[in-house]
Parts: sequence; C-alpha cells; structure tokens
Amino acid sequence: MKYKNEADTLFDKTLLGLMGFLIVSHFVLPLVIQPRDDIFIVIVIIIISVAVYVYFRSDGQYAKKRKFLQSDIKEIDTMQKVEFKLYVEELFKNMGYKVNLIGDYGADLLLKKDGKSIAVQVKKYSKTVGVTSVQQVFSAKTYYRTNEAWVVTNNTFTKNACDLAKKSGVKLVDRGQLIHFISKI
Repeated sequence: MKYKNEADTLFDKTLLGLMGFLIVSHFVLPLVIQPRDDIFIVIVIIIISVAVYVYFRSDGQYAKKRKFLQSDIKEIDTMQKVEFKLYVEELFKNMGYKVNLIGDYGADLLLKKDGKSIAVQVKKYSKTVGVTSVQQVFSAKTYYRTNEAWVVTNNTFTKNACDLAKKSGVKLVDRGQLIHFISKI
C-alpha cells in the first residue's frame, strides 16, 4: 500500500483552506460587509499563488526523497555510514513507521507502528556484522523499553551474531532482506 506523500497532504490542506475561504467570503462576508469584487479577486489570486508555491516546493523535496530511496544496493554500498543511516530512516518512514533518529544506548533509530516500538541499530559495513551489534541493540531494547530489537545492515551477519540473535529475539535484517524492503517502495 502506498502512503500519501507530504506534498499531497500539504496541498490538500491548502486546497481545503482555500475552499473554506471562498465559501466564507462568498456567503458570509456579503452579509457583514459590502463586497468589493476587485479586493476579492486579488485575495483569491494571492491564496492560489501561495498554494501553488507550497505544492511545487514540497513536491521538489518529495522528488529528492524518492530518488534517494530508489538507490540500488550498489549505490547503498558506496554511501557513508551517516548517509546510510538517513537512507534507512527514510526507508522505514516510507514503510509507514514513525521514526526517531537517536544514536545512543545501542540504537540508531526508534520505530513505531501499530502500537509496537522497535529499537534499530544500523550497520553500514564492508564486512560481516558481528555479535557486538546484537548485544548493543538488545541492551537498547531494554533501555528504551521497546517491543522488538533489529539490526539492519547492507551486508550479512556472522554465525555468532545469528546464534545470539535467535536466542535473544533480535531480528537481523541482512543484505537480502534490505533489498526486499527496497523492492517494495
């Protein structure tokens, strides 16, 4: 299911406000004051101009986010760690999660969706991710009192990391699952 983007939501609100203004000015204002067509037309033109400006400005920001999210795994592998963290943040937002960027106590992100909270550690590695990441995100789950803990990477996990994750209930999102998430957007 595709979610309504920010530009569409902002445009809808602006359009709704414009329609409300037009209704009030057309039906209510003539009862209160003597209408002057030239002032009314100027006000309508100003409001429409602002709505169009806001829409296209927001649409440009949305287009940049979409292009960023459409990065393939090869582009992701060339990202810096901070850029990858921002990528994963946008990916989860696009998947309908409310995301808080934190970066402390073993978690980089806190996700919320459907009454469930998740501590996420993001690891952009050129090698396999080890057991330390699982230990840290498990601690973050306790610290932030989340329902789940995940480690997300552009790579794979060591056998020890997989074993600990299985016993501690930490979800591991490896390269293959990341590609799967990307394919859904």
